[in-house]
Amino acid sequence: MKIYILGGFLGSGKTTLLMKMADKLIEKGNKVSILVNEAGSIGVDGTTMKNDGYNSVELPSGCICCSLAGTMQDALINIKKDYNPDVLIIEPTGLAFSGKVKEAIQLIDYPAEIIRIVGIFDGPRFKLFTSKKQEFYQKQLEDSDLLVMNKMDLTPEPVKKEAVEWMNANIPGRKVFQVVGTTGEGLDAVFKELDI
Repeated sequence: MKIYILGGFLGSGKTTLLMKMADKLIEKGNKVSILVNEAGSIGVDGTTMKNDGYNSVELPSGCICCSLAGTMQDALINIKKDYNPDVLIIEPTGLAFSGKVKEAIQLIDYPAEIIRIVGIFDGPRFKLFTSKKQEFYQKQLEDSDLLVMNKMDLTPEPVKKEAVEWMNANIPGRKVFQVVGTTGEGLDAVFKELDI
C-alpha cells in the first residue's frame, strides 16, 4: 500500500488537491481510500467525499497528530482489513504536523511500502504566514517530501519568487511545485514526482 499525507495550513487547498489525486489514481485502476481529519465536531470534507462516491473515513473533533493518534491508528487497521486499498490518502486538519502523522503510522508497523508527505501552501497568503506564524508554518511543512505552492494564478510573480527562495532556504532539498488546484494546472508534474 502507498500512503500519501497531504499537509498544510487551513485553506491551502488540500481537499481540492486530494480529490484531483484520488481521481487520477482511480482512473489508473487503483483502489483508493481517503482518511480525513477535521478539527471541528462536524466534518464537511468527509461527508462531501462520501456523497461523491469516494471510500472515505472521517475523524472529527481533534487532531490526528496528537489527541486522535490512537483513533487514527485504529482507523488505519480497519481500512486495511475492510477495504485493503492500493493507495491511502490522508488529509490531516490544517493545524496538524504531517511528520507526527507519519510517525504514528510507523509506530504500528503498518504495511505501507511508501509514505510520502506533500506539503501544500497557499501562495497568496505566503507573506502573511511567514510574517505572523513563521515558526509554526515552517514546522508544519519541514517534514514534507515535496512542496506545492497552490493558487499560483492568484499569486503575484514577486511573491512566487520570494516563496520559492524562502522554501529553499528554510526547508532545503525539496522540490517546490507551482499549481492551480482548481483547474489542475501544474499537477501533472506533482503526480509524476509522486509516481501516480
